[in-house]
Amino acid sequence: MKAEFNSRVDLQREVIKIINKRSLKSQLTGLSKPAIDNWFYVNNISNELLKTTLIDISEKLFFIANKSQDHITEEYKNLQLSVRENIFELKRIIQS
Repeated sequence: MKAEFNSRVDLQREVIKIINKRSLKSQLTGLSKPAIDNWFYVNNISNELLKTTLIDISEKLFFIANKSQDHITEEYKNLQLSVRENIFELKRIIQS
């Protein structure tokens, strides 16, 4: 179970590092919806695709966190892969 926790935390860190590489007024401090909303507001960002992608990642990681006490299911594994795909998309969005 510790490995699943570490994997989820590593995914969260990766997302935050990708976002915070940009030089903006404020850095993203977490992946909760209020943290994401605040980051967009403070930095005056209006990129809806970026926001949707971040919230999607956030929701999936929250689900993974709640399922980490359960046996690892196919759904859990698929969500981890889906988060990886979202991170790839996030990198693409940031670079454009």
